[in-house]
Amino acid sequence: MTRLAHHRIFHHTLLAAAAIAAISIPQQLAAGGVISIPFNASNFSNPLTINNPLLPMVPGTVQTYKAEGPDGCEVDVFEVTNEEKTITIGGSSIQVRVIHDVGYEDPECNGTLEKHEETFDWHAQDNAGNVWYFGEDTRNCTPAGCTPGEGSWEAGVDGAKPGIIMLAHPDNGDQYYQEFYAGHAEDQAKVTGVDVTVILKREDAWPGSPFTGCLKTKEWSRLSPGDVEQKYYCPGIGNVAVDEHHGKELRFELVDPEADAAADSAFRFRTVPPRR
Repeated sequence: MTRLAHHRIFHHTLLAAAAIAAISIPQQLAAGGVISIPFNASNFSNPLTINNPLLPMVPGTVQTYKAEGPDGCEVDVFEVTNEEKTITIGGSSIQVRVIHDVGYEDPECNGTLEKHEETFDWHAQDNAGNVWYFGEDTRNCTPAGCTPGEGSWEAGVDGAKPGIIMLAHPDNGDQYYQEFYAGHAEDQAKVTGVDVTVILKREDAWPGSPFTGCLKTKEWSRLSPGDVEQKYYCPGIGNVAVDEHHGKELRFELVDPEADAAADSAFRFRTVPPRR
């Protein structure tokens, strides 16, 4: 679940594009600073196996997040598909996993969901365990249908560069780009807490709260001044909560798939198939 440039997991800017291309800091030597890991296709022996403990992406996984605020209710459905896509960067190709992320709004909080955003995100894991982000196809939706939206990008196209969505060994203070397509997608993240305990407060929250050993990040983008998200990732699950701050505050929490199974099944797969 992500969004800032588009998604629900946001970010900001500290380095210019030229600096990103030039810096090559091994992750283990960069704890507590700016991290830049050069992309090399040879470092991805099994890119579709994404088993980073803090952000596992197992095909068939569906996670639903819910929030209530002054403007009504929102639901986000994050699905790890069996689909894959080929990304080519500098003549080297890599297979990436397609993630289907759909956002719904319910202004009256009466169970009537309207799809307002749909994205297909592309991820892969390198041999060190870092989970990379290679782009997205994002669409804005109304009851009449979905149309291409701003924020779409693909690594290797028009100068766009892949970023890191989850480090293999995150440390407090680590900062990194999650994506970089100048003027279109410049999301960043900073680790603001390790070994954090997270308490979910919803009655229908994912079972097991409080969660321990979790990671807290701050995410933002230079392209969306004032928009900030705090995100919480827990071992074996991934993202469990998001605190959005952009003019208003809204908290999304991962919900128990059994708590509202009937409602979820009504909309979970009512969208167009992923692009390959």
